[in-house]
Amino acid sequence: MRAREKTEQIKLVIVKATDELLYHKSYNLMSFSDIAEASDIPRGNLNYHFKTKDDILLAVVAYRVQQMNKMLSDWDASINSPLERLLRFAQIPLNEKNNVVQHGCPIGTLNQELGKVQPELKAISKQQFDVFKQWLIKQFSDFVPGQDAQKLAVHMLVRSQGLSAVAFIEEDKKIIETEVKAIEQWLKSL
Repeated sequence: MRAREKTEQIKLVIVKATDELLYHKSYNLMSFSDIAEASDIPRGNLNYHFKTKDDILLAVVAYRVQQMNKMLSDWDASINSPLERLLRFAQIPLNEKNNVVQHGCPIGTLNQELGKVQPELKAISKQQFDVFKQWLIKQFSDFVPGQDAQKLAVHMLVRSQGLSAVAFIEEDKKIIETEVKAIEQWLKSL
């Protein structure tokens, strides 16, 4: 059991390092050597734990999905109303504005990159959006019964991704601040 725990710990180090690296470097430009350096794991050991770079990406997506589900479950347990939970979701780009301005949205940029040349990997990476979308549908269903919760959820994702993309292109934190306020006003008007 001890060896298995150590193996899982090493894999987690690799996954976390790759997750961070993905935020700063294109997946398709990233090499096994980059991942080995970022994780401080010798390349030979890296190959022992993950046979391909795609295998590491799959583990990163699974890790991100797990973390997202935990965050959303925590919000469901600790934030009383669907409106307050939606407002908390709207804050994500604002809380990460320095990173968003420098690198874009980690989920959006990865999906865009993979979608251009690796649709099979994009389909797996899309799970990250699906987690948010399903959670948003539930929040909107509870918040504004009778309205099309799926349409509202997609609208929220589009606004969030759009502001992240434009803030990244323009390298302007003010875009994030202004657009998050607009999203908050929209939510309160529903």
